[in-house]
Amino acid sequence: MPRATFGKDRRLLKASEYKEVFDNNSVRVAHPKYLILAKPNGTHVSRLGLVVGKKNVPTAVGRNQVKRVVRETFRNSLLPVALDVIFLARKDADKLPTSEMTSLLQQSWVRLTARLNANEKNNSGSKTDA
Repeated sequence: MPRATFGKDRRLLKASEYKEVFDNNSVRVAHPKYLILAKPNGTHVSRLGLVVGKKNVPTAVGRNQVKRVVRETFRNSLLPVALDVIFLARKDADKLPTSEMTSLLQQSWVRLTARLNANEKNNSGSKTDA
């Protein structure tokens, strides 16, 4: 069962950590209301970074609600390897009902896992061919 906390070891904290994911992401999951970027981090724990700007989600209540739902679904997801993940909120991300946002994010974590597995198969296949 996943831990019920979301400590500092589970978060991207430094600008350099965000930059690393932005520059070298290997997996993307897109939706009209958000974008998820991820890359394996080589540690034992997955970490999450949130980018929920005032331009895209104008109210503090909306930004906090989006972040709360993302953290909760991330914490409860079972990712196969340790990843650094960035969630970027797009315009009107806060307009989705909480239940719909939760459902969409759970599907997105599954899609992220599937794409990660597909990338691993492609990379391992190309290494053995060379």
